[in-house]
Amino acid sequence: MKLNKALVAVLFLTIFFAGTVAVEAGRFGRHHGAPGALGPGLHGLRTIIQLDLSDSQKLQLMNIMEKYDNERETLKESLREANKNLAGILESEQPDEAEIRNALRRAAPIKEELLVMRVKMMAELKTVLTPNQMQLLEQGKVHRFGREKARIAPVSEGASNQE
Repeated sequence: MKLNKALVAVLFLTIFFAGTVAVEAGRFGRHHGAPGALGPGLHGLRTIIQLDLSDSQKLQLMNIMEKYDNERETLKESLREANKNLAGILESEQPDEAEIRNALRRAAPIKEELLVMRVKMMAELKTVLTPNQMQLLEQGKVHRFGREKARIAPVSEGASNQE
């Protein structure tokens, strides 16, 4: 019985963070943190643990995420291919502007669909949470947003000092 609960919890966390990874995969060329940093998924893990989900909530959340799994995986694979294509164009000796624009146009609707799907899934997931759990989830977002803003701020300030 304990093994089943542990398996369900691991599966839930894996699927939950797959959405985060999908969005991160779509951010071609962006900075993804300092080398050796824990990454975005582990910050969310702390928040999920603090939510103290019931078995019923875990099951409901897993069902919601499974509903989106197949389409999300297909889109993620398409996005990987689009990003690989774009990277190949950018690495060529003389990248053609039209090819770059076409590659970006092919990737944009995939990124859009992944983001919309993630927002829809998150809206459904939030219906399962209690008001207290929602508050904890929002506090985790605010905390992560504050750290992200603090990490980016010195770069912005440095850029404005050079002008």
